[in-house]
Amino acid sequence: MSSQPSVSHLASGPSGFTRRDFLRRSLVGAGLAGLAAVASAPLVVAQPIRVSQSGSLNVWHYYNTDAQVNLLGTWTQMFNKLYPNVNVVSSYVYFQDLSQKIIAAAGAKQGPDVLIYGGSDLVQMYKAGALRSMQPYWDQFADGSQYPDGVLTRFDGQIYGVKPYVNLVGWWYNKDILDDVGIQPPKTFDDVTPALAAVAAAGKNYLPLAITGRPDNQGDWTSWPWLTGYGFSYDNLDQSAAEQGFTLAAQWSSQGLVSKDAVANGQSETYDRFNVGDVAFMQNGNWNIGNAKAQFKFNYGIVEVPTPTGSATSNIFLGGEPGWMGAFGSQPDLAWAFLSQVYSKEGDLTSLMAGSIPARNDLANDPQVTSEPLLVPFANEIKTRGTEYPPKGGNVIDAQLVVAQNWSAVIAGQKDGATAAADTVAGIKALPPA
Repeated sequence: MSSQPSVSHLASGPSGFTRRDFLRRSLVGAGLAGLAAVASAPLVVAQPIRVSQSGSLNVWHYYNTDAQVNLLGTWTQMFNKLYPNVNVVSSYVYFQDLSQKIIAAAGAKQGPDVLIYGGSDLVQMYKAGALRSMQPYWDQFADGSQYPDGVLTRFDGQIYGVKPYVNLVGWWYNKDILDDVGIQPPKTFDDVTPALAAVAAAGKNYLPLAITGRPDNQGDWTSWPWLTGYGFSYDNLDQSAAEQGFTLAAQWSSQGLVSKDAVANGQSETYDRFNVGDVAFMQNGNWNIGNAKAQFKFNYGIVEVPTPTGSATSNIFLGGEPGWMGAFGSQPDLAWAFLSQVYSKEGDLTSLMAGSIPARNDLANDPQVTSEPLLVPFANEIKTRGTEYPPKGGNVIDAQLVVAQNWSAVIAGQKDGATAAADTVAGIKALPPA
């Protein structure tokens, strides 16, 4: 984000959630061995083999964990089952260098055939002419309807990138504490504050809620379900809606239901705080499931983030690494052939091996997903509440920072809901055009 402090932008989670954190929180080797077993499943090829095709296909990426590298290798194997004479050249580029390398290559009318990248600076790549529209290929892709809108990135009405898998937040709970207090996980916004208050009133020094209040895009990521639940969005700068969302968080802060220290905590620190065992609830991501199985010394569960009371819904950002076609790649048809294997039902299911959740709607009820109960709420959220991240392809980066700063100020007790809402709307309207 051009106007933010220098932080790593990783769309596998909120951008302040660094690659180091992802490594530390990776599901691999931490208890989801059953999911990793999908890596050894037979590779299904439903198309005729194109032996006549030859040459090289250049794929740029920043995958640097064993699971991610293995995932890319599995996709490559699937592609080479169809195109055995095409050499797939995978080039690792350090995450923070990749966007500038892509933009520089585009300036020289060069670049990869396929790019796997998720970050907040995608719009800069698009404006530099580094990306090729995927729309003509997507229009012919029979399975395109299986992908929810929240995993599609469009520029000027054309699909350019699609996430095969996602990472997102759910509502974690310490079952031992809830049983002690005699409550259930809240299902609606109206249920949340009473549940947190019941924990606080138990007299056991329990912390009701661990949540990030950082003034960077982790704060925006965390606040989004609550603000959008009342109708606020970047397309609808409704100050009264924003005030309701901020007021809810201000109530938690003023009543001591969240710690004011949360303003310094990202997703990793929030997980560490919950891991202590004296916190009732936590808003955090699926990427922590493996470590939780290995580390938690208490009974716990995960449900969907509470929703607004009534028929309204709220949005949850869908992180992950989309696939892109390079504008200057010499093999656009082969690039799509590679990505079509990634987006196939079999290719998408392999994302479980990296601890992520397949994005396809028809995999939400797949036994390999439903057999892990902790994944089920996340899979349901993808279908019903998932929304594009970064929003508008990264075209509202500065607006995200305004939201995050006001969210943080509310959690810190520095602003009430009305002030935060007014400052948010005014701050966003004062930004120069993207």
